[in-house]
Amino acid sequence: MSSRQKRKRINWKDRELYAHLLAPNVFILRIDGRNFTNVLKDFEKPYDIRFARAMVETCREIMREFNPAFAYTFSDEVSFLFRDLFGCRVEKIDSIIASEFSSRLSLKLGFPVSFDSRIIYASFDEISDYLKSRQDECWRNHINSYAFYTLLKEIKDRRKTQEFLSGKKSSEIHDLLFERGINISKTPAWQRRGIMLYWEEVEFEKEFEGRKVRFKRRRIVEEWNLPLFDSEDGKKLIEKVLSHFR
Repeated sequence: MSSRQKRKRINWKDRELYAHLLAPNVFILRIDGRNFTNVLKDFEKPYDIRFARAMVETCREIMREFNPAFAYTFSDEVSFLFRDLFGCRVEKIDSIIASEFSSRLSLKLGFPVSFDSRIIYASFDEISDYLKSRQDECWRNHINSYAFYTLLKEIKDRRKTQEFLSGKKSSEIHDLLFERGINISKTPAWQRRGIMLYWEEVEFEKEFEGRKVRFKRRRIVEEWNLPLFDSEDGKKLIEKVLSHFR
């Protein structure tokens, strides 16, 4: 036997990073679009309903395929709540959901897009706080997007527009927009608060062998007119969404 053969064989499986790293049983997965400012350069600004609909339809497909409790989306990000997905293996969760979403959305848009993903631990009691934090980010994104693209029409230079807005408070930006005829508190709710998809159980009757039989079936609900998650209506909605998942 040669010295090369005598050498201990390397177990390359043990060299795989994250191969043995597990996510918690219940977790949030957030995916974010990569370089979407350039990718969506030909879409309407600051918001395009065509893109929003494509995102929602892709969320719907992911929900049917992988069964998360909900999908909450705004701009080019989505948060899903999963349980026991892929045996909680981090490398599979992070890669498969992001690639599935990327490929499905690419087909809808007609050009390639990509997403990264991250796993976030949150107990059931913390999910409402997580959703509120993302909805707050949705609002910040909403203000900044309207401000940037409104002023870009006047300034005609992206860098100078960013410099002009840098350091300005939300109230100042709100006033700037109001002076230009835009009341950002009156824009469509899906732009200000995001969109949520979740499962709902419905009952229906069907005649079977001469008698009426009651059935239950799940369906996906799209909520484009969300309440604030920290309002009473928002808390009730979250409780309703999670009641089928606990």
